[in-house]
Amino acid sequence: MRRTAAEAAETRRSILAAARASFAEHGYAATGTTGLVAQLDLTRGALYHHFADKADLFAAVFTEVEEELNAAVNDAATAASGDGVRAAVLAGARACIEYMGRPDYRQIAVADGPAVLGLDRWHEVDRSIGLRSMQAGLQALDDEGALDVPVTPALVAGLFGALTELGLSHARGDLTADEATAGFTVLLDRIGPPT
Repeated sequence: MRRTAAEAAETRRSILAAARASFAEHGYAATGTTGLVAQLDLTRGALYHHFADKADLFAAVFTEVEEELNAAVNDAATAASGDGVRAAVLAGARACIEYMGRPDYRQIAVADGPAVLGLDRWHEVDRSIGLRSMQAGLQALDDEGALDVPVTPALVAGLFGALTELGLSHARGDLTADEATAGFTVLLDRIGPPT
């Protein structure tokens, strides 16, 4: 019996949700597709209709996690925008760091992501989603005359890289969210001191 597009989309969402929960709790290596399909009462064919293999399923979960991270950044920035662009950028940075400290992010993106996807692919997904937000924040600061330097691709990449490393340091437990946010604030102060 053919399934409707809506039913297929719901099946895909269910697979992603179950896989994400398992990857977060047990890790990639301990998550088996046999257990996932049994949990969801699906056939292996249904799983492989949506995902080529376990690595492809993991890549979809990782992308979903990265998109949620970016949404958390944008939501925090929007919520703080009434206090000015600088406050919005810092709120977005804080949200990024805090999200990266979540246990599910640590397991999926920090512990398993580079090993499963390879560092190049991991970085490409992370960069392709988050770099636009950094560009938008810096451009907004520049538009209001709050930066002492021009917004260049190198500046955007450098601050994005710094924020990513600060978030990863928080995820590993090397820095608290306050310490990591303070580190990003120092960098932002260097290119556009608060007025």
